[in-house]
Amino acid sequence: MSIELEPSSQLAFRRPLTDAIKETLFIRNPTQLPISFKVKTTAPKQYCVRPNSGRIEPGQELEVQVQMQAMKEDPPIDFKCKDKFLVQSIAITAERMQLAPQDLWPTVEREARDQIREKKIRCVFLPPLGHEITQIKEEELEATPSPTSHVTFRDSTNNDNTVPAPASPIRQAAQHISVAHVQNPFNASSATSGDVRTLKHEIESAQATIQSLQSSVERLQKEANSLRQRRPDSGSASTPTMTAVHLKNSQQEGYPVTYVAGAAVVAFLFAYIFF
Repeated sequence: MSIELEPSSQLAFRRPLTDAIKETLFIRNPTQLPISFKVKTTAPKQYCVRPNSGRIEPGQELEVQVQMQAMKEDPPIDFKCKDKFLVQSIAITAERMQLAPQDLWPTVEREARDQIREKKIRCVFLPPLGHEITQIKEEELEATPSPTSHVTFRDSTNNDNTVPAPASPIRQAAQHISVAHVQNPFNASSATSGDVRTLKHEIESAQATIQSLQSSVERLQKEANSLRQRRPDSGSASTPTMTAVHLKNSQQEGYPVTYVAGAAVVAFLFAYIFF
């Protein structure tokens, strides 16, 4: 069985790297025999390890200080460190206990190299604390969905068999304007110039239609007044019939007064909402 390391896979050094940074590596011996270890690195001039070799008794652990020397300047933030540490260990058997400490590893490397256990640890450079917190906040903001306002429509179910009476033209016009305003909420910030021009053109057309309807209403009212002023001759039996027919035909030529009033309400609501 081999030794246990903490951290087990990587040794982290936090920026700024222009200052000397010290980290701790713990080596544990979970076996029933003493273990001898030594620490090697790919960059011996950059790191100072104390102690870099020693002996750990069964069930014990040893604290190893790893100090990285200060750099002249910080490497780029996306720089990936390639430095590594190698921790070698060998169990100290009864035969090896007779050897002097300085002769143990030369003898093992010469006679029992296959019994040496090795574990590698790589070095990583962490960003500064402030930079790391900023990155976390930016990631949280990107992950958080932006709040959007929406309108929920629910269908109403009519369970009886009765047919509802049609609403008046004025009420239908008001409901149509209300639904159109919810589905297409124009405002000064979202409406484009093309939409405004189109809307103005439609309103002008509606106003022209309303004026035409008002003229028709005035004409019908004048004709109705003139018909009321006329008195049918007593000797002519067909005069009342002709008058009623003429009045009926005159009413069919124009539009009902309720529809004219509804169109006026529509135009007023358009002007009130969009201007």
